[in-house]
Amino acid sequence: MCTVLCIGMSWNLFAQVPVRPDDHFFRKRIVNRISLVEKINRPLVHHESNLYTDNQKFSEQEGMVASLINGLKAGKYQAYDPYDWKKTLNYQELESKMKEYDSALDMKLEGEEEEEDWESDFETKDEVFGAGEEEVWEDDASGDNDWNDEWEEDVIEEDDEEKDRPYKADLAPYEEVIHMVEDRIFDKNRSMMVNQIDFFEVIWVDPSGILPEKVLARFKWEDVKDQLQLTKWKTRANDASSLSIAQALEMRMFHSFLINVGGQGVRSLWEAEKRRQDLVEFEHHLWSY
Repeated sequence: MCTVLCIGMSWNLFAQVPVRPDDHFFRKRIVNRISLVEKINRPLVHHESNLYTDNQKFSEQEGMVASLINGLKAGKYQAYDPYDWKKTLNYQELESKMKEYDSALDMKLEGEEEEEDWESDFETKDEVFGAGEEEVWEDDASGDNDWNDEWEEDVIEEDDEEKDRPYKADLAPYEEVIHMVEDRIFDKNRSMMVNQIDFFEVIWVDPSGILPEKVLARFKWEDVKDQLQLTKWKTRANDASSLSIAQALEMRMFHSFLINVGGQGVRSLWEAEKRRQDLVEFEHHLWSY
């Protein structure tokens, strides 16, 4: 009972309350890069089957990225183009972008396979089938080919089924990194520093690490907050104390490093830690004892 009460009190303490612009004594725009492969951040993209859980509190149990896409598919909100806030994206437009990224990855893989098979194109039939077997191969080619026709028909039927099958994206390339953009504000009315989340950037990462990262879409916090309230944040230690991802983000239950502070890019992990510490010391020096 105490554990549940303490969790509820701590969430209310960290819950985001909009700060009036007139109460902004200090404000910095921060871009947090959250590596979703880190152990502390894995609950944000934890996939859990409904067959193995009896918790009916959360309707979304496949992580943050899947929940954002599912909410967009259901028409609960709109996504935004990563380079133009005036351009909105619906699910069909987002799906076409995901297919484009998949095709770019497939083209890269096909190019690698062609390079590997380059030398094999110059092999002779004797090297492939062995000396004396070439004539047998030619005899088989002139014989009954009914089994070849049946195999080709099966391949054509499978291709038709794949075309009719609805598209299901592989979310693995999107579950490695996410950017959270927020404002670090000192509220002079409450005399405290608060973090006000603005939007998220869903990032596509090439699994091989060759192609550059691409921003798939942006999602505003105010639009997706209710959706993230329905998304489970998996607690490894205790199934009875699972939170929503919205609660976990507001309570800062994740690890990130800064990549941009006030419009100035951060070039190294050392600089990211220094900029974070500068913000902490700035708040500390506002007080005198």
